[in-house]
Amino acid sequence: MGEMALVQQEEFTESCGRFASLPTETVFAYCSFEGFEISRPSVGGVILGCSFTRMSWYWEPFNTALISRTSFEDCVFRGCSFRGVDLLDCAFTRCRFELDNLGGACLFSDCRLVACVFENCAFVKDERPGKHAPLFEKNRFYDCRQIGTRGERLPFG
Repeated sequence: MGEMALVQQEEFTESCGRFASLPTETVFAYCSFEGFEISRPSVGGVILGCSFTRMSWYWEPFNTALISRTSFEDCVFRGCSFRGVDLLDCAFTRCRFELDNLGGACLFSDCRLVACVFENCAFVKDERPGKHAPLFEKNRFYDCRQIGTRGERLPFG
């Protein structure tokens, strides 16, 4: 296993400085992130009790991350990959899951989502010929809700 760091109760308002120097496998506990674009090789560690406001991710792999009791508000995800992610008690409010610059959609595959809420979110599907892959495949949803979802709907109530 590579280098790992624990970051607790910090506020991040830009992608440079301390944030840029943290390893991929960082554990973020009770941190807040506001108003910048995150460009990291991947998010593969743990995010616990954090808040993300007006954040933007591009081609970000969230693969095998554990994200618990975390809120995402007014965030934009462009062509991001969520593979094998555990999302526990998370809230996505007014988030947009958009295509990347090559037309690729965000993908949720083999994830476990427990008690998550998607409120007024928009999911954009890749509509190019031959590219109609589902945005959601092989996921497990437990006690999740969606309110006012636009575009591709999540495969639960």
